[in-house]
Amino acid sequence: MTEIKDDVLDIVNRIKSIDYLYKVYRNHKKHRFEVVKTYGLNEKVEVTWDKPLDERLLRKVYMTRKENFEKLIKQMELDNQNLEKNENSKLFDKIMQNVEI
Repeated sequence: MTEIKDDVLDIVNRIKSIDYLYKVYRNHKKHRFEVVKTYGLNEKVEVTWDKPLDERLLRKVYMTRKENFEKLIKQMELDNQNLEKNENSKLFDKIMQNVEI
């Protein structure tokens, strides 16, 4: 893995401005970027990213922070409910296509 210290869009510095303990690495074996946070002597991968460094990674790092955990969980639950409604609606439509009135 190679640590990325600077980039053209200044994404790495903006990530470090969120939390100075963040480091951004390029994992060459897995072909992705990894945002890692140092906890004492240990490092933990916080976010993985398989696209180019851009604003979307910055938003993902911000959204996955511990301080935003409850908001993230609520959004995931809402997304899951919407997905379930859509699946149920599609199933109902499929069933209704086979019913003759």
